[in-house]
Amino acid sequence: MDRWLIYGSRPFSGAQRMFEKIANKFQTFVLIGLVTLLCAVFILQFGGPQAQGCTEGGSSYIAQIYDRTVNHGDFEAAYTLANPGRLPAERARALHLRESVMDGIVDAALLAHEAERLGFHVSEDDVWTRVRDEGTVLLTMGGEQAPGGAIPVSYFQNDAGRFDADRAKEFIQNYLRRSIREFADWQSTEMLANRMRQTLLASVSVSPREVWNAYVREAEKAQIHYVRFAPSFYADGLRPTDAEITTWMAANTQAVDQEYTANRHRYTGLEPQVRAEHILIKANDDASDDVKAAARAGAVALLARARAGENFEDLARQFSEDTGSARRGGDLGYNPRGRMVGPFDEAQFGLELNQISDIVETRFGYHIIKVVGKREGDVPEAEAKREIGERLYRQARASELAQQAATAALAWVKEDGHTWDDLDEHLAHPDGPPADGETTERDPLAPHVEESREFGPTDTPISGPFETGDLVRAVFEMNAGATPEAPLALGQEFAIFVVDSRQTATQEGLTADRRQQIMNGLLVAKQREALKVHLRELRDQAQRDGKLRVDEAILRYPGADDAGTEEPAS
Repeated sequence: MDRWLIYGSRPFSGAQRMFEKIANKFQTFVLIGLVTLLCAVFILQFGGPQAQGCTEGGSSYIAQIYDRTVNHGDFEAAYTLANPGRLPAERARALHLRESVMDGIVDAALLAHEAERLGFHVSEDDVWTRVRDEGTVLLTMGGEQAPGGAIPVSYFQNDAGRFDADRAKEFIQNYLRRSIREFADWQSTEMLANRMRQTLLASVSVSPREVWNAYVREAEKAQIHYVRFAPSFYADGLRPTDAEITTWMAANTQAVDQEYTANRHRYTGLEPQVRAEHILIKANDDASDDVKAAARAGAVALLARARAGENFEDLARQFSEDTGSARRGGDLGYNPRGRMVGPFDEAQFGLELNQISDIVETRFGYHIIKVVGKREGDVPEAEAKREIGERLYRQARASELAQQAATAALAWVKEDGHTWDDLDEHLAHPDGPPADGETTERDPLAPHVEESREFGPTDTPISGPFETGDLVRAVFEMNAGATPEAPLALGQEFAIFVVDSRQTATQEGLTADRRQQIMNGLLVAKQREALKVHLRELRDQAQRDGKLRVDEAILRYPGADDAGTEEPAS
C-alpha cells in the first residue's frame, strides 16, 4: 500500500494540553539599528557552507502542504523541542505526542500559506530579530485547538543573560540538528502562522448579551424535591384478564400488526423453549448448614402450599427472594435450553405443561419451578400476536397507572398540612402505617421522594435515560415553594416536584470585575472554536486541492511496533 495518505483532522490529544500553558501571543519588535548588526553577526557566525549542517537536502520528504515540504529532519527537530524530557515510546504514544507534533506542522503550514495569500511576509531578518530579542523558538502543537507557543530556550543566552550567537548556533545545529537556513525557514513558517492566528483571533468578539447569558447560567440556581413514577414498577404488578387484552388488541390492531411484522423472526424456527415461573429461597454456596437447612425447610413449606392449589403467582410475589421476577409472579419468560444454570435448566425442560417441580438446588438457593408454556419451531401468527398484544397492553396500561399515581400524589401533597416528608411516608405505606415492629423492604422501583443537587439552567438535575430539559425549564419559571399543575413526562416516566430553593440572576450581582472575567473566558472559548473551525476549513480545502499529504509512517514510535507493544531487543 502506498504510504502517502491524504491527511485529515485528528482529535484533540492529551499531549496538546501540555502546551496550553505556552503563551500563544507574540509581538514583533523591529529594532532597525540592531537588525543590521544582528544580520552581520549571523552571517559571520553561521554563514558559509560549513554552517549548513549534515541534514539539509539529505532527507526524503515526509509531508507536503501546498508548496511547503517537510523532511524527516524537520519533524525530528520539532519532536525534540516538544519532547525535551525524552519520554519513553509508550508514554509518548499514550500522549499522542508524534501525532500532535505532525498536526502542529500541518497547522502551521496551512496558516502560513493562508497568511501569504493575504499578503503577509516574514523575512529572514525578522526571524533572527525575534530570536535575538525574545530568546524563544516558536512551535505549533496540534490538533486544531492548540495555540502557537513560544518556548524559552536558555541556550540562546550567555551567563550574563544576553543573546549569545555561538550558543544559539550550537543549539540549532547540535541539539535540533538543523542547519541555520532550515531553522530560519521553520521559524519563518511559524511566524507567518502566528500572524494569521492573531489576525483571526482579533476578529472574534463577545457581546454584552453573551456575557449576561453566561452570567445567568452561572448565577441562576435551584434545588428540588421530586418523585419519579416508573411504568416498569406498575407493569410487573399487572394481572390482565383475557378480556382486557382482547379488547385492547381490537382497538390497537395496527400497532400489534406493525410490531409483529418487525419481530416476526423472533417467532420462526425456534429451538425448544419453555416459559417458567419460579419461587427462590436464597442460600448461597458458602452459607452455613443451618442457613441452608432453614432455607430448604421454607421452600418445602411453599412447595406444599403450591401443590395444595394456592395460586403460584401470588406465592411468588409474596415469598420469592428473586426480587426481579417476584414482581411478575415469578415469571421468567420463554428461555431456550442452556440459558439458566444447569440444575434449573434440566428441571424446567423435564416438566410437563403446568407441572410443579420438586425442590431444585442451585448455587443461588432452593427453587420451586412451574412450567406455564412450551414452544418450538414456528409460533402460530395468532399466538405470536397475542403475546405481543399482551406486552403492548402491559406497557400502555403501566404508563397510564404511573401517570395516574403521579397525579394522585401531587394532589395529595397539595392538601393542607401535607409535607413532602409526609408524601414519602404515604407512598411507602399507602394503606396506612405498618404495625409496631413491622418493617417492609421498599421496592427500588417504587416511587419515593428524592432531593436533587443544586443545579443551573443548563444542568441535569435528575439522572436517567431521558431528557430533563422540560423539567429544568419548568423549575426556572417557578418560585421557591411552587409545584407544577400536573406531572411532567420524563421519557417513559412521570415526575412531580417542589422547588425548594431558587436563586435569580440580577444586574447588581454582575459586578464590573465579574463581567470582565466572564468576557475573558468567553473570548478565549470563542477564539479557540474560531481557530478550530478555520483550521478544519483550511484542511478540507487543501485535501480537495490535493495539496495535503503525509507519510504516516513518521507517526510510528521508535522502539514499539504498530500493535502498541515493545519490539524484542535484538
